[in-house]
Amino acid sequence: MVKQADENDIPIIEEILLDAVNWMSKRGEPNQWNETNVKWSILSKSYKINNFYIAYHNGQPSAIMALTDYDPTYWPNIPKGESLYLHKLAVKRLSAGKGASKELIDFAKNLAHNNGIKAIRLNCNQHRAKLRAIYENEGFVCVEEKSFDGINDTALYVFA
Repeated sequence: MVKQADENDIPIIEEILLDAVNWMSKRGEPNQWNETNVKWSILSKSYKINNFYIAYHNGQPSAIMALTDYDPTYWPNIPKGESLYLHKLAVKRLSAGKGASKELIDFAKNLAHNNGIKAIRLNCNQHRAKLRAIYENEGFVCVEEKSFDGINDTALYVFA
């Protein structure tokens, strides 16, 4: 089950993102997230609470993502409302491998389809092969790899 987040879900969003940060840090995975930028005080500068969706497994929150209709940072030439942009997809380690990311991606695909939006776009770290494989297995196609600010090697993906 996937539900749109509300203000009461802020601790869940922070917890799942922090769990992902800690896991990636332990594994030495390249990552743009850190303990500070996954706090709501920072997230709320770029996202509204209703941008977030939470997947539940056996009644427990297992994964989150944010969906927006505009991303001027990574996709400045795409008009607002023409695509959905998938951000902050994170799965709690206890739920890893149980289909939570697929459930959220399928939810995003259905939401786009039901609203007449023809594309879902996302960006991820260019050097995270397993993460990229998840998106590619879900039908996303890498359309560009580039460096932002000279430090963030990014892969840009589209599902159409």
